[in-house]
Amino acid sequence: MADGFDIHLNEDQARRLKAAAEAAGVEPTPYALRALENVIGDTDIAGVSEYSAAWVAEDEERWAEYERTGATIPLEDALRDFHANLERRLAEKT
Repeated sequence: MADGFDIHLNEDQARRLKAAAEAAGVEPTPYALRALENVIGDTDIAGVSEYSAAWVAEDEERWAEYERTGATIPLEDALRDFHANLERRLAEKT
């Protein structure tokens, strides 16, 4: 296994990194490393697909409940809850 790896930035990303580093008064490389250190392991970042232990535990509890009762949630109810939660989270960002 490699000890590390390189990350390629496109032109826009490189420009934004340089501008942010300059505004912070540091070189781009240490700025990028510090930024990465601050977010590594943060599963709230969009696109991160790691499941937290709480999600896994909830999944196991729900599966056990289904196996015990055979009760399911109608798709319409699940989608309604999904969309309501999505709208709430999007509203919180604005």
